[in-house]
Amino acid sequence: MNGQNGDGAIRMSRRGLLRMGAAGLVGGSLLARAQTGFGQASAQPGPNTEAAYVPRPRTPQYRFRVGATTLNPDGRRATPGITINGQYPGPEIRVREGSMLRIEVENTLPDEPTSIHWHGLLLPAGMDGVPDVSGFPIAPRQVFVYEYPLLQSGTYWYHSHWQLQEQIGMAGPFVIEARDEPLRVDHDIVVMLGDWLYRSPYAALTALKKGPAKPMAAGAKMADMKPDLADIEYDALLLNGRGTRDPWTYQARPGERIRLRIINAAASTYFRLRLDGHPLAITHADGLAVEAVTVDYLQMGMAETYDAVVTLSGSGSYTLHAVAVDGSGQAIGVLHTPDAAAKPNLAMPTFEGRALSYGDLRAVAPTALPPGPARPFTLALQGDMAKYVWTINGQVYPKTDPLLIRQGDRVQIELRNETLMWHPMHLHGHFFRVLQGAGERAPFKHTVNVAPRETVRIEFTADNPGRWIFHCHNLYHLEAGMARVFEYEA
Repeated sequence: MNGQNGDGAIRMSRRGLLRMGAAGLVGGSLLARAQTGFGQASAQPGPNTEAAYVPRPRTPQYRFRVGATTLNPDGRRATPGITINGQYPGPEIRVREGSMLRIEVENTLPDEPTSIHWHGLLLPAGMDGVPDVSGFPIAPRQVFVYEYPLLQSGTYWYHSHWQLQEQIGMAGPFVIEARDEPLRVDHDIVVMLGDWLYRSPYAALTALKKGPAKPMAAGAKMADMKPDLADIEYDALLLNGRGTRDPWTYQARPGERIRLRIINAAASTYFRLRLDGHPLAITHADGLAVEAVTVDYLQMGMAETYDAVVTLSGSGSYTLHAVAVDGSGQAIGVLHTPDAAAKPNLAMPTFEGRALSYGDLRAVAPTALPPGPARPFTLALQGDMAKYVWTINGQVYPKTDPLLIRQGDRVQIELRNETLMWHPMHLHGHFFRVLQGAGERAPFKHTVNVAPRETVRIEFTADNPGRWIFHCHNLYHLEAGMARVFEYEA
């Protein structure tokens, strides 16, 4: 039996420990296939009842203290938050591919559990940080030690998976540097986007559940209605935790190449992003390399990441704009040269020229999945705005049936969005191929945006046994029921 000891860590049975060790032996070879585009890595199995316990005496690389904090990210109003080590965004994790990572997380909250999900990472199920799916929450005033091998490289992030803590500050960037990095740049920096409320997000969710301010007119048909661009009205939009009054800035010389690791860590905001006077060369999507494609701007769903390389064209100050898709506001940052002051351009940009689409993304090598039994699913993304209930195939999480698969299955999913909102769908513990016309070079992603009334097809290999949540990464849609759990054993 497993049990939770006094420090909040989950002790693992001998059988579970042996299972984790055995899987670690195969993870490296499968990872190599993932990095070259021939399959996905396997981190270690483990049902949620066999989360790994790691003895505390070993020194962690990072110590995280989760606690209540007062934050004022845009300089306008102090607001209660929950953060890691008292800061937002949380501490940047920057580690090396192929190493073991050990993070000690102490929950200093007096009366509220917490958890941390390592978004986009291939890891053992017991380390995934989803309460009641892959493990237990970290109880108040307790400690949990996360430890797992880093089987990939790229731009990722971490965040709480407990209720709405992510919205009030509990998130941060996670960069895994490649052992053999072919991309040569002069600067490598994180750009983390966010949205911020002065009021409690729980109050905002309660208001949504009371129904829309303008009910649907009698006789109105779904097909005649326009897509709904947002359901939360935000007080501030943030770039690296800062608002437009005192924006984040970065200095580089003319001609230098800058790698922007862009993370949409917003709870409920889609962003369009462009840099004044400069195209963006997109080199990575959701952490994995793609054939470089140059665009004028990109649109990002929540939880997606893109790496973009820009070369400063000359002396000056250049504003990076991240505009909410509904036009309600923007977050900005400023890149400037040493001989020029950082001058924020607060004008709302136009979005003309070439936009990045999934059809533009090509993996750097063929991504055909290993042979395996086909396991098809059709998942309808549905919602009731009047009651603010969001479902998958009519079921409201957590009162849902598990999606049962077997190890080695080639899982094929048709996502049908029957609503008027976008849904960025995220699968834990796996990457999936996005089947949008790229053929054998279909890119691997962990999050795919499904537009209103559109259908997207994805597929993945069931090679990382455990229980894995698949959910909309609009935080409010998740809290209102849009999630299911894939489940399989070794």
